[in-house]
Amino acid sequence: MRQLRAGIMTRNETLARLSREARPYIGRLAVAAALGTLAGVLTTIPPWAFGQIISRVLEAKHPDLGVLYRMLGLVALPLIAAQGATYAQTYATAWCGQNFIATLRLQLVDRILRLPLPVFDRWRPGELISRFNSDLQIVSDAVTTSLPQLVVSVVSFVSNFAVMLWLDWLLTVVLVLVAPVISLAVSRFSRLITRSTTTTQMRIAEVIAALSEVLQGQRIVKAFGREAYEVDRFRERTEDYVTASLKMTQFVQTQPLVVSTIMILAVTVVIWLSAREVLVGRLNVGQVFTYYLLLVNLVNPLNRVASFVGDINRAVVATGRIYEIVDLPTEPVAPAAALPPPSVRGRITFENVRFAYGDGESPALDGVSVDIAPGEIVALVGPSGSGKTTFINLVPRFYQPQSGSISIDGNPLETIPLAALRAAIAIVPQDPQLFRRSILENIRYGRLEADEAAVVAAAREANADEFIAELPDGYATEVGERGVRLSGGQRQRIAIARAILRDPRILILDEATSALDTHSETLIESALDRLLPGRTTLIVAHRLSTIRRADRILYFAHGRIAESGTHDELMALRGAYAALYEAQFAARGA
Repeated sequence: MRQLRAGIMTRNETLARLSREARPYIGRLAVAAALGTLAGVLTTIPPWAFGQIISRVLEAKHPDLGVLYRMLGLVALPLIAAQGATYAQTYATAWCGQNFIATLRLQLVDRILRLPLPVFDRWRPGELISRFNSDLQIVSDAVTTSLPQLVVSVVSFVSNFAVMLWLDWLLTVVLVLVAPVISLAVSRFSRLITRSTTTTQMRIAEVIAALSEVLQGQRIVKAFGREAYEVDRFRERTEDYVTASLKMTQFVQTQPLVVSTIMILAVTVVIWLSAREVLVGRLNVGQVFTYYLLLVNLVNPLNRVASFVGDINRAVVATGRIYEIVDLPTEPVAPAAALPPPSVRGRITFENVRFAYGDGESPALDGVSVDIAPGEIVALVGPSGSGKTTFINLVPRFYQPQSGSISIDGNPLETIPLAALRAAIAIVPQDPQLFRRSILENIRYGRLEADEAAVVAAAREANADEFIAELPDGYATEVGERGVRLSGGQRQRIAIARAILRDPRILILDEATSALDTHSETLIESALDRLLPGRTTLIVAHRLSTIRRADRILYFAHGRIAESGTHDELMALRGAYAALYEAQFAARGA
């Protein structure tokens, strides 16, 4: 499935944006450029010094050893200074690059966390991870390695070319004649590299997405014996990536090969002409030797420039893909003039709300109207796909309805600042989302400023303190990825403790007691008895014990509220709820 794009930036747009966002580093970059320029210019001195040694020492009738020592100094010292300047330039550029990438990485995380759920749901996790891994790595390599070396190589090329032009314009004109051919080759390959890089990054994103999917569904894969099937699917994606990567490598490596071939032909002609220049007396052996060394200095950076340009082209493509995420829309926070209600009492009102997950899809909610009083406990029941989960997802504004209105205490949701709205809500899902941190940190996630005593009190209220105390590290115990080191009931009690610590006015329980053993359910039910009073509570549940706790039951069918009332009232109606109850609970002897 194609992902929702904010708009793919062109190469020029990406470069323009990079130049704007690099302004905070312009001072250091200027110093780095100056150091790179110095390093490039210094490469012209040793060839001249070697020429002097040949002309004034080796070929002279009366060799001057003083000239030899001075020229040896002009060979060694500029090379050492050039290495020092290159080192300083590389470090300065790397400092700017790494800080810029760190900023870019934070922008990525911030934007992903602030994406509206409808936008986030259209992106595969592997696709997002690839932007962090492969794309940022390409950018990092370019700014820390290729860019600083490119500056030195370009300056070295220009400096040596200028000295060669001064030494013998005729020989240098031969090289000038091949410049348009080289420029055409570089331009052509740059376009090919850009396109192949885009394809390669898409393919590696598919590989990462496939791996992420398999790792998350490991139990299902094993349960259905689909290991070989998944390996085959992963092999197909890997082969697609390898094909795309080899194509990109072919273009990247062919570019310097073509440029080198053109230069070799030009150098061959230059050697023939230089020999002729010596024979007619226009140049001496020392000058020709100087020219050859300058030519070596010229060809080597030219080959490297072609490679560095390829790296930077790939980095530009990768940066454009990163900006593609950074430019995605964020959740609308609230109008500038909006003020949070002085205190949330918890009245929830839906008025003729209609919501569909996509254009042309059947509505998940179709004209739903209900008024829930502060402190009321409301159970949402009905068959799968009837609209229960959609209903509770609209309250914290995870999604926004296409029509109708939702309000809290008479304040339309869209006028309440998002932080204020969600600060008044706590959610306990069916599958508690625990982080790979300590139990203390997972509970404190409900209220970050809470002290340890408050965390322990919340855990005690959630009937979690007893099992936590038995763990070797107590509240410092790491729960593992998604809480894998804890049982389902333990994870659920941690989630309830987190909700208790938050002290919300509106509580949402999404199948919080489903799929638990009797002992865990009893402990959680006991914790809920302490948590629910005084809070507006929405409960999506099928268990009779949880539903009977509700002041009112809303029975959903086909995106509408088909029945509303207490358990006894709905049973007396002998309608859809009564049929569901008899089918799901009476048959179990509930």
